[in-house]
Amino acid sequence: MLVNPSAASSELLTTLPGTNILGETFGIIGASFRDPTNIIREWTVQSLYSPVHGRALGGIRAKVVDQKDFISFVNQRDLEVLLELGYPGAYCKWLDQDYVEPGEPGWFGLCVDSNDLIDDLYDREMEARAQFPEDYVLPEGLNFERRVHDGEDNDYIETMLLLWDFDPVSGMGPDTRLETVGRRWQSIERTSGRERDRLWIRL
Repeated sequence: MLVNPSAASSELLTTLPGTNILGETFGIIGASFRDPTNIIREWTVQSLYSPVHGRALGGIRAKVVDQKDFISFVNQRDLEVLLELGYPGAYCKWLDQDYVEPGEPGWFGLCVDSNDLIDDLYDREMEARAQFPEDYVLPEGLNFERRVHDGEDNDYIETMLLLWDFDPVSGMGPDTRLETVGRRWQSIERTSGRERDRLWIRL
């Protein structure tokens, strides 16, 4: 078990200011595991995030990256199985239910939702800001490509475009708030269908 999120001290679940990134790494940043559905694909834990309230499974979240820079997220219960910190059929104390085998009903594994994608987008924006002087307004039209794995055989590549870097109400910039990052960027191109599903094999 990594941590009991409902009983953890506030220090263990403290996030970096203005983000959902946990300051505590629990010693697993850089840890890796094989994809249960593709043994040639290896995922490495890149960062940890605070729980999302209202999810079917609580707990912290991990962003993982593979050899070709595709990103995905894993919930805490399934991450503990993938890192062999918990075992299918064993009791998951913090969740009060058994761990699940990859591929069985109830297994979520590697996937993303809108909360995960916003956290990843904000990470990338922070990386972009680090290339410029402090309080620099990012130029409109700035763009980047991100590779996303959203479940078994579902990879896609999308291009994200910066629309503006200011508060639309006040007109002041830069706007560095997590809660508004989804309004600053737009997805302008994305692979789809069979081409998308086979991306990891070809790239």
